[in-house]
Amino acid sequence: INGKYSTTRWVPVNWHYGSVAGEELAAMYRAADIALVTSLKDGMNLVCKEYCACKGKEPGVLILSEFAGAALQLAKGAVLVNPYDTDGVAEAIYRAFSMAEKEKRDRMRFLRKSIARQNVFWWVDNFLRAAAGKKLEEFPEQAIPSLWPGIITQAGKEK
Repeated sequence: INGKYSTTRWVPVNWHYGSVAGEELAAMYRAADIALVTSLKDGMNLVCKEYCACKGKEPGVLILSEFAGAALQLAKGAVLVNPYDTDGVAEAIYRAFSMAEKEKRDRMRFLRKSIARQNVFWWVDNFLRAAAGKKLEEFPEQAIPSLWPGIITQAGKEK
């Protein structure tokens, strides 16, 4: 793609291998017109959510694998793709670059609202309701065990 479409002033695909500091990553997300997340299988997939959170009020398009853990939550705002369908992924990229600014803004606004609404407390509350039939606030504070004392004790014994 870069060999065919790059110019002296523009490179369409920036590939980074390895870890990136948080501030640099947030800046990359903000600068990106499109986030292409083509997981074959995963858990919740925070990358797609980080992209949306970092965009602020800026437009952007999230192209997300239908196999990503966050696909169901973000389906109405993201462009869903089957990562095994290379033609479909190419069409989604074309669609994203061709999309009207208003549609980009509307989609990103929906994604950010969905992520803000279904935050960590929402997920914990739903998990506890499914597992124990109770809401988070119905558990006494001391009933939720801390992992830290055990971890600290174990770490002290290993030295």
